[in-house]
Amino acid sequence: MAQLPVPLEAEEGKTLVAYLRRKRYTFTHTPNETGHTPEARRRAIRMKQQGTSKGFPDYTIILKRGGIAIIELKRVRGSATSPEQKEWIAAFQAAGVPARICRGAAESIAFIEEVENAV
Repeated sequence: MAQLPVPLEAEEGKTLVAYLRRKRYTFTHTPNETGHTPEARRRAIRMKQQGTSKGFPDYTIILKRGGIAIIELKRVRGSATSPEQKEWIAAFQAAGVPARICRGAAESIAFIEEVENAV
């Protein structure tokens, strides 16, 4: 039996965003992706000059209980986490901010619900 294709990170992101909007969260996605064209390289230089940091997590979510949660979203299978991404997640966690590398929208949603229900 053939395996179903693994959704791309962008598709997982759309699912997560739909959930966040449906639940009326305030959130943002940090677009660190730049690409490989000459214009993309110029954009990457401008972003770095303006303070964009390599590996900064994808989603910052304001929690209903107060505070924020941070998510670095990955595909369920087939994507790697960079050292910089791991460092950012660890830095947020060390600061007491719930932060996690999540594989797919379902894991991201479960993380948000876990944090919201924590006492």
